[in-house]
Amino acid sequence: MSDTKYTALILGATGLVGSNVLDLLLKDNKYGRIYTVSRRKIAIEHDKLIQIISEIDDIEKHIKNINITHIFSCVGSTAAKTPNQTDYYKIDLEYPLKVATTLKDTCKVFSLVSSIGANPSSKNFYLKLKGEVEEAIQSVGIETVHIFRPSLLLGDRKEFRLAEKIAQILSPIINLLLFGKYKDYRSIRARDVASAMVNMAAGDKKGIHIYQTSHIKEVA
Repeated sequence: MSDTKYTALILGATGLVGSNVLDLLLKDNKYGRIYTVSRRKIAIEHDKLIQIISEIDDIEKHIKNINITHIFSCVGSTAAKTPNQTDYYKIDLEYPLKVATTLKDTCKVFSLVSSIGANPSSKNFYLKLKGEVEEAIQSVGIETVHIFRPSLLLGDRKEFRLAEKIAQILSPIINLLLFGKYKDYRSIRARDVASAMVNMAAGDKKGIHIYQTSHIKEVA
């Protein structure tokens, strides 16, 4: 396996989890080439890195002729950044689905960051959307799909989120109160989620696999 050269594409490489996935893949000799997709250039230079600058609507023409073995989808908006629900769906669901469908002939593994509580039948918009994303990606027919459902993510975001910052400060205390069937609601470092994604993508599991917070920490 050490001589294997995978080719990866990262969606959301500037985000909290995606930036950690990018860092890990650039250091991993199993990956010969890493593509990122973003609207603006990332301030990173590396021999293995190829940056694709594109809007969501134009993504297909930029990726249709490249062979990708592993896709890492770390995209996700917020109600504050994307108050329009149609635009929210476009970013969180249509975007990764379009990429998965375009690259399904060469892609062997799709790794998706979802959320704890994701459920297409939920009355909560966010959790319903995440559940629909999971279903959509599974329907594409890619050989292996890893779905990661973390709780509160710990790490330094580029943008400031007040509620999340407060939750991060309180998380050590809250985590002590979450045990048994509630342990999957404990906070988790974004780096651990990224490590779990990279570790499982390079494994030999086939089919659909879902990881809750405690399981993510085990495979990180």
